[in-house]
Amino acid sequence: MNLKKLFNNEAGVSPIVATLVLVVVAIAGAAAVGTILGSFSSDVSSEASAGDAKMAASTELLIAGSSTVQPVSELIAKEFMKQNAGIKVTVQGGGSGAGMTSAGLGIVDIGAASEEVPVSVTTKYPDLQVHTIGGSAIAVIMNKNQPDTHLNISKTELQYIFNGTTTGPNFMINNTPAPAGLKVFQRADKSGTEDTFAGYLFGSSTAIDGIATIEGANGNAGVLAKVAATPTSIGFVDYGFATTTKDVKILNVEDKNNKGVDTVFTASSDNIKKELALDKATGSVYYPHGLTRPLNYLTNGNPNTIQSAFIDFAMSPGSIPAFKATGYFSISEI
Repeated sequence: MNLKKLFNNEAGVSPIVATLVLVVVAIAGAAAVGTILGSFSSDVSSEASAGDAKMAASTELLIAGSSTVQPVSELIAKEFMKQNAGIKVTVQGGGSGAGMTSAGLGIVDIGAASEEVPVSVTTKYPDLQVHTIGGSAIAVIMNKNQPDTHLNISKTELQYIFNGTTTGPNFMINNTPAPAGLKVFQRADKSGTEDTFAGYLFGSSTAIDGIATIEGANGNAGVLAKVAATPTSIGFVDYGFATTTKDVKILNVEDKNNKGVDTVFTASSDNIKKELALDKATGSVYYPHGLTRPLNYLTNGNPNTIQSAFIDFAMSPGSIPAFKATGYFSISEI
């Protein structure tokens, strides 16, 4: 049993008090109820105050899941703890899949996912609640040593590269032959980043799993490090991660816009923010909409007092600096 959640659920005290009152009535009789209740109420009030103070001094909140959400969660947690002495917030990674499952099972207080939560997950965990705190986008990256002629890449070329083919006349980048020995990297862990990217290219989040010619790396940081260290390489990470180093180049993606016209979408913070503000039905205007995604917190049922306080803080204008520092966008500015 999660005692913290029990104590935080104020509604759970009433049935206990009611039962004790009935016992008092049965034993003492109606004539003595007023006196006993007065004493009982005073004792309960004193003990509750002491208990609340003790709980406040030892309350912990565990957040786990998406490695994309993790950096902003850490910054938000740091500021939240400054403003709420006695509350300890621990942030862990593990991937969006782990965030959904652990939240659905009630293993963590708040799960984190950097993607739309699939129907299969909400069906399996019907009490799961989704709280969107912001948004971000996937960026295609190449090693800094690649020529600037490769800064643009089409969706069709990406499909060819990430289906496991590494040779042939269609193995192109910006209509020029891809470099010989091009190393392709993706996520080794179950992640919202991979699900979003694979869904954009192939319509299935599992389409690039298990391809022998594509090497896996753990987390956005792992893929970023691999591409940065491998002269002839390509991969995908969250845009916020891609902007943290000069060892990679961020590619612009060519795709059809909302009017069906082939367009080169420049990968920039401003364009991604504008695209996130659009309804999905609008189609791509500033950046391929299939490469944008929400940043979500997940709770098993209605959040308790502390969970709600943290989520509300994460969604407030006060957390915008944390999102900006990590290259993401707060829900309050989208």
